[in-house]
Amino acid sequence: MSERDKQIEKERKGVVELLLKKNGLTRKQLVDNLVDFWATSWAHTLTEEEKKQFPHLVF
Repeated sequence: MSERDKQIEKERKGVVELLLKKNGLTRKQLVDNLVDFWATSWAHTLTEEEKKQFPHLVF
């Protein structure tokens, strides 16, 4: 990895950490939120039979 690429990666990580701090989030909270969003976005692809496996969720 070139020095330039290393610097870009360092800055990218810095931006992520700053944004997490500004929004009062941890990395785990961010990942959990993104996974929830992704699952919600794709829930329409589940069959009725598959949805029955999750009786406490509203589809």
